[in-house]
Amino acid sequence: MSHQYGDERIVEWLNDNQYHPRSPAHGSASCLYLLDDLLEESDKFREAAESGEIVYQEDFTVGEGPSKWNTDLVVGPPTDDVQVTIGDDRTIAEGTPEEIWLAIDAKSVMTEHGKARRNRQRDINSFADIMHRHYPGAVTGGLLLINTAERFKSPLRDEGDITEHDRIESLVEETVEMFRDIDRAEGDVSPNVDGVGCVVVDHTNLDDGEETTLVTDPPAPQEDDIVHYHRFLEILIDTLESRWLTGAPPDLSELRELEDLHTTLDRQVVELAHAAHILGDEIEDGDVNEETIERLESEVAEIEVVVESIESEYEDD
Repeated sequence: MSHQYGDERIVEWLNDNQYHPRSPAHGSASCLYLLDDLLEESDKFREAAESGEIVYQEDFTVGEGPSKWNTDLVVGPPTDDVQVTIGDDRTIAEGTPEEIWLAIDAKSVMTEHGKARRNRQRDINSFADIMHRHYPGAVTGGLLLINTAERFKSPLRDEGDITEHDRIESLVEETVEMFRDIDRAEGDVSPNVDGVGCVVVDHTNLDDGEETTLVTDPPAPQEDDIVHYHRFLEILIDTLESRWLTGAPPDLSELRELEDLHTTLDRQVVELAHAAHILGDEIEDGDVNEETIERLESEVAEIEVVVESIESEYEDD
């Protein structure tokens, strides 16, 4: 039986389930499908999984307080011995990892693309940054589900209130381009994300018998595009194998101890300004999202933590 990849499987999932922005179900499905693809495509990854050298966990919490992040999927060596059940379709045990070797965050841009894509870009950058503060060697990936349907029924809106997406092809093209241009680690141990994959679907979320489809023609990424799902998968495998599954693992002890406060402060100021800019746009539009306010509050709290760290570092000077 031929292997079916995650970009096709999430379309089947959407055909069987209604998308809800406040549910983690679609993100969980995307991540587990990606996990299956890693097991299929990487012999080293599959061998490590089958021997119990690595485990996976969903909804893994990194950090605490303002810097806390719930990561959709992580993979790493287990804290305890594990037993992989022979005959399972997914030949990797679920368990608590002692170290994070791979971390995936799944996001979506299904409607209100102009606003949502800016938030998702920030999410991916923040996810990679926070993950690398705690696990500097983690290979990080952002998986984006992007909708190109001309109309969409949000479960957060009143019955019969259908969103019409004007110039949707341009919006999707601009959204894909935004994630194509995101700063990447390019194989280095870096605060930047290692890879971003964009899966473009046509999904109305309406119970009208219309099939959800995987979009493969432009503006969806093409096969040689760095954000194409299969290229994204390849980047994750190459980086993961070279860093963790081949030869001696990297020595990250110094990276764990050193945190450039100047760089951290600069980065946090940018994040705060970005959050304030988004809120300003929403105020002008007369449509302020509670999530945007919470993010601004979070960024303010983050910068307070940085200032406290600076005070603690230099209080005796």
